[in-house]
Amino acid sequence: MIFIGILMYFGALIIPAGYLLSTRWHGAAKRPMLIGVGLQIFWSLAVWALVYYSWRAGYRDAWMGWAFLIPVNVVGLVYYLAVLFIYARKARE
Repeated sequence: MIFIGILMYFGALIIPAGYLLSTRWHGAAKRPMLIGVGLQIFWSLAVWALVYYSWRAGYRDAWMGWAFLIPVNVVGLVYYLAVLFIYARKARE
């Protein structure tokens, strides 16, 4: 059950990790992948800050803010797949 939660919150990071490891950090899409990882980490930290602020302010349901990590992960997934699609298309041309 914990594994499923981790995949829902951070599973999109598997795509750039797999890409960068398989290309040994020399792939054509290295820079956009790293930008995507940076953006996903930034927004994840923003969600963490929101949950921390809510908890410190005394909100009883502050833990529900963790649900915002799911859309962050989905947007990251779409971004990574789009980058792979665009660079694969450029390689064929």
